[in-house]
Amino acid sequence: MAAVYCKNGVSKFWRRNCQHEVNGEEKIAIKSMLLTSFREPVPQIAVQIAEVIAKIARFDCPREWPELVPTLLRAVQNTTDLEQHRALLVLHSVMKTMWSKRLPLDRKIFEQLTNTMYSFVLNLWDGFTTLYFQSLNEMQATNVSQTYIEKALLALRILRKSTTHGFYKPHWSEDCMLFIKSSFPRLKESLECRHQLKQTNYDQLTTLTEKFILKLMKILNEFLELHPLSFIDFIPAALEFSFNYVFNEGTNMIFENNELKFTNFAIHCINLMKGILSSNTYNTYTEDSLPKEVNVSDAIAAKKDFFTPVRLSYICEKIVMHYFLLTQPELEQWDDDPEAFCLDESGESWKYALKPCTEAFFLALFSQFREDMTTEMAKYIKTTQGQVLNDQSDLKSILAKDAIYNAAGLVSFNLYDEIDFDEWFTNQLVHEVKIKGNRFRIIRRRAIWLIGQWTGVKFDRQLRPQVYAACLNLIEQSEDMCVRITASKTLMTTMDDFEFDSQSFLEYLEPSFASLFTLLREAKECHTKMNVLYIMGMMIDKMSTLMTNEYADKLIQYLPLLWEESRDYNLLRCAIISILIQIVKASNHIPQHLSTFIYPVIQISTNTNEPSHVYLLEEGLELWLTLIENSIALNPELLDLSPNILSIIEQSSENLRTCLYIIQTYVLLDPPVFLERHGKAIVACCMYLLSDMRPEGVVMVLKLFELFLKTMPEYGIELLRPSLPDIFMKIVKNSEYPMVMTLHLTFMSRVLIVSQNTFFQIVQELQAPQAFQQLLDVWISKMSSVTHSEKRKLLGKIKYFFLFLDNKIIAFNPKKGLALASLLTVQNDLIYDRISSIMMNLCEVLNDIMREDEGTMYDSLIVTGEADLESNYWWNIDDADNEYNTHHYERLKKLCLSDPVHTIVLKSYIESQINLMKQQLGPERVINLLRAVDDTVLDNLAEHISIPLKSEQ
Repeated sequence: MAAVYCKNGVSKFWRRNCQHEVNGEEKIAIKSMLLTSFREPVPQIAVQIAEVIAKIARFDCPREWPELVPTLLRAVQNTTDLEQHRALLVLHSVMKTMWSKRLPLDRKIFEQLTNTMYSFVLNLWDGFTTLYFQSLNEMQATNVSQTYIEKALLALRILRKSTTHGFYKPHWSEDCMLFIKSSFPRLKESLECRHQLKQTNYDQLTTLTEKFILKLMKILNEFLELHPLSFIDFIPAALEFSFNYVFNEGTNMIFENNELKFTNFAIHCINLMKGILSSNTYNTYTEDSLPKEVNVSDAIAAKKDFFTPVRLSYICEKIVMHYFLLTQPELEQWDDDPEAFCLDESGESWKYALKPCTEAFFLALFSQFREDMTTEMAKYIKTTQGQVLNDQSDLKSILAKDAIYNAAGLVSFNLYDEIDFDEWFTNQLVHEVKIKGNRFRIIRRRAIWLIGQWTGVKFDRQLRPQVYAACLNLIEQSEDMCVRITASKTLMTTMDDFEFDSQSFLEYLEPSFASLFTLLREAKECHTKMNVLYIMGMMIDKMSTLMTNEYADKLIQYLPLLWEESRDYNLLRCAIISILIQIVKASNHIPQHLSTFIYPVIQISTNTNEPSHVYLLEEGLELWLTLIENSIALNPELLDLSPNILSIIEQSSENLRTCLYIIQTYVLLDPPVFLERHGKAIVACCMYLLSDMRPEGVVMVLKLFELFLKTMPEYGIELLRPSLPDIFMKIVKNSEYPMVMTLHLTFMSRVLIVSQNTFFQIVQELQAPQAFQQLLDVWISKMSSVTHSEKRKLLGKIKYFFLFLDNKIIAFNPKKGLALASLLTVQNDLIYDRISSIMMNLCEVLNDIMREDEGTMYDSLIVTGEADLESNYWWNIDDADNEYNTHHYERLKKLCLSDPVHTIVLKSYIESQINLMKQQLGPERVINLLRAVDDTVLDNLAEHISIPLKSEQ
């Protein structure tokens, strides 16, 4: 325990300038004591001491502890076995810790450390390995041999990190290349030694020898992966060595009674061959991109010389007819735990599992030698096509066909031109999946899997209904569990295809869903349940266009029971919620049978007081949003859910976007009820968030505030009154990002539309000199940076004109208009001084929104009916997903049809304002004012308005 506490203390208090740092004198004393602790007899304590020394070395070596490595090397030379072993153990821990540091300077230090000690450690390893083999030949005491192999193994572990990470270019080091070269004969000796030890009862020595072999194989694989150019000279030896022990005469070293006993060694050998085949350095290179001291053409030549057509045929036969065969342990696992047997190996499972490793090597052979391998594989397929089996056939023949089917499925894309799969399916496979019997389940499972592999490669659409029927037949409750799971995956693969025809699957929808639900209930493992639920969800999504109320009701009846049964599996409940989302989207309404179930689900998922909300919240919010979007009215159950949204926002901003979308959908669903009940709390919460929020969040909140003003203008102003000074001050300061400033100006325009009195009150409350003048300057200057046509038109829209007389603002009520155009009739020098900028901005807006139709110019933002809405996309007020038609979508359109932005023609309003301006000031004064406007701007305006401004000058 003292060593463990010391190790943990080093991690916390050894670093410089940390709190409670160990002082310098104590550090020196501790390090001196540790350098004399190489005689610890207890192995567990020795390991902990080595870890302590390594952790200190991470901070202090080599600058503040230069004597560490020389002391360790001297201790390794000691003749005392115990001290020598402990010194090697410490050296290994130190090297492993130093290697883990990733900064360039640290990597340089590790390389220097490697150069200092590599030759010494290499000689140690070679010497200890030789002594180990000699001790076995001379039949010395077991403990003596064990001491030698343990030291050799420790030295080998040191060499592993040094060889793979201690050299920038290993082929520049003679010692490094000598070590790799000597690895192959040492492996051969070790395998022969292991084979002899297996005949005795020296289990401990056998285990250590196997560790020694596997460690050497790991070094070779890592060296190939990290330094492929330095490995070129060893490619012939590596291929011959691996081939011999995995496929050829050397298999007797790792097989017993035709059963593989040294699986990990075989995996390393196969991966070594695969690594040579798949290395990008050997396959894609240019002469200019490679150093002159290596020749990649040697690697290509070595592969070509080794993988001859004869050898490829031999390897193909061994892989398919031996390594692909189901073994007795696999068949026993099938019987004992079919769900674990069906678990798909994914990721990097080929690095540590034999079957995925062999399959990856098989695919690598096809990628490099497609023509030869395709010819060989076609022979096996044609052989099995002529072979008729049934449940009474011998197991050997069934397993052989299963292996061939497995190979044919793996390389289906490579056999596209060689195999007529439609004929194969019609004449053989579709019949084999119907043959019953326990023994023949092996072929039923593999045949339906094979069909799934080929449907996305080459398969007639007319045959797909037969696949649906075959899958449905194999998912039935009476079928073997493993076959059922495989058939469900094939069904998913067949549906998840661009050629999928939902109409042809309609008759199989309800029975497939029922069978999948039965499979779901009978499955014991969570991963199986999750996969089946995913298939059910995808099925609903694919069939959504044809999902009638009748079908939806049939599917819904299974979910409440499933929800109750999965109370202990929150991830499973997430999948159930995802299916609910698909059902609601497909139905485009809230089914009656579902309403009593869906509201409690959302309540549990979004209630922050429920422990399960941690897992269910994200899916629960999405279901909640989908539910509101597809609701016709705000019912009491839906309203009772609304308090949860504030607690979610207050708890975390992780789901803020979805929460704000939900609030938006509530507001559009029933503005009076929702805003009167929660409006003040929502505004207060959002204002608190605005004080520390990124620009994206500010934009979302301002969009929500703008929606309040659109749906309930008068009450919205009352709700938002406390937030207006802060928002207006942001405009005055003019320090926001353009995107955020656009939303601030848009919101200000909405306030002007609703209540000019409130606007003036807020301006007067601002703690800034000449606040209105600054607002006006920012307004004019930022118009050009607004890119959205709707917002550019909106930025000036108000109900009233403002006359500035004796520095007082007087309002009167003319027609509705656009702000900048309305400013033309404001009789004040502030406006006249800015007439050029105002006219230029109006011209830009007109150019953006005016379109031509058969020689007539029109305002493209004017909406007269739903036809205009359907042909435009700019009316959408938020970023929510509207890819499918919902009631929320219809409410958005209705809101758009009543928006003043889409009901007032800008061109006509500008014309009326200029005419009114002439009446107020007289033609001569107007001409004098317009002389400040650029001629190009006036010419552009004349293209849109009928008043001949330029000619009057």
